[in-house]
Amino acid sequence: MSSRSSLIDWPGGLRVVLHLILLWPAAIWLAWTALVQVNFLYPLDYHLLDIPATIAKYAPQNRHGKQNFVQTDEAERIRLFAAITRDIQQGGQGLATIHYRDPQGHDLGVFLTPAEVTHLTDVAALVKQGNRFGFLALLGWLLVVAVSLWRKIPLPGLRGLSIGNGLLITGTALAVALIGPMQVFNAFHRSVFPPDHTWFFYYQDSLMTTFMQAPTLFGLIVLWWLLLTAIILILLWALARGLSRLIRHPHAFTLTGIDTKPS
Repeated sequence: MSSRSSLIDWPGGLRVVLHLILLWPAAIWLAWTALVQVNFLYPLDYHLLDIPATIAKYAPQNRHGKQNFVQTDEAERIRLFAAITRDIQQGGQGLATIHYRDPQGHDLGVFLTPAEVTHLTDVAALVKQGNRFGFLALLGWLLVVAVSLWRKIPLPGLRGLSIGNGLLITGTALAVALIGPMQVFNAFHRSVFPPDHTWFFYYQDSLMTTFMQAPTLFGLIVLWWLLLTAIILILLWALARGLSRLIRHPHAFTLTGIDTKPS
């Protein structure tokens, strides 16, 4: 076996697989991080899903004495969603102390029940693991790109990457369609959360579920997440390819993007 043999010396198809294995979790993590900064577009989702109507219908039916949630306004609900998002990113600290208020600033009570705090703390632990995995995947991909550039090994082309992505996305979509989105959603929760911790909440028992219009909101967030992931993946690949071309053909680029040197 040649001394040059390594993962990045694999045939083109296998190199595409290697890049996708690292690129997808890296792009997913970067997209998640970006969506956190904009509150997962909750202000937009709030109107797209007509969440006020859901709150108006189910908050008065709350079985934990929190019917007064109907007194909150849009700004307060957006603030609450942002507070939950922030506390999840911080390991779950502060979740139990989130209060909701009316437009005049009067305290209306503690927002989350103990069971909801436990569930969101479990979510925070999962997010922490995901952040770590995504960061390591990004580092791994950058290392593969760096070694490829150093040894002047071509990075996967558009055709190979497109085919790889197409197979991955099509296979995943077919699997979800055959199994059923709700079945996948439930199976995921059963597999990642402790069996003695509640993760399913009826609207009448949970302001959290009501003002998130769960699980509909999660589906919309996944849509934003996948769209942003695809954009980031394409950008990362394009930057890497551009840098590879620049290193391999340094005289082919000028400040104007036109090669002025004779061929």
